[in-house]
Amino acid sequence: MRTLRPLLLVPALAQLVAAAAVTAQATTAPAAPAAAEASRAAFTRVELRPTQGGKALPYTIEIPTGWQVRQVEGIPGLWLGPADATPPSDPRLVWVRGSRVSMAKPEELAATIRTNDAKAADWAAPRLEVREVGGMRGILVRMDSGEGEQARSSLTLKLPFTGQAIDFVASAPRAEFERRLPLYERMLLSVRSVSAAP
Repeated sequence: MRTLRPLLLVPALAQLVAAAAVTAQATTAPAAPAAAEASRAAFTRVELRPTQGGKALPYTIEIPTGWQVRQVEGIPGLWLGPADATPPSDPRLVWVRGSRVSMAKPEELAATIRTNDAKAADWAAPRLEVREVGGMRGILVRMDSGEGEQARSSLTLKLPFTGQAIDFVASAPRAEFERRLPLYERMLLSVRSVSAAP
């Protein structure tokens, strides 16, 4: 995705998610989210689990009921979205991928992103938060790149994973991103650690 710099664009842990199965449990959408789409939708919490060996991903996420979790040949990671959404550029998708940055000190990583942002002419990170999500400390960052018809934005939640990070990424053309942002936030901020589940 063009919106992410090398700091965030790293190979995913493909072998960890050689195949994915979904364990779903219906949940209720939150009261009065900002977008009508998010407020009307029913959500399902899904657990991301490989079916052919390896460890299960340690996080769950709520996605609109009826969405699928799938893999795409040649693109590492998992894709969350409607059955007819086509990776990698469909704005309805959320990409779950591994990242080789350390989340041991989120504040230091955020400071590095801010420093890179100040030096970059072709992208910006207008939103950068170190925050707790589901009991885990991570980073929520919006990145903008391009101009005119080529302008795109992404919202990425980075959380700790096996000494490095796991990213939940939503991306869209700029105008559509603004419209979809409440739904992106609703999903990304619903992420929970499996170990924190009741």
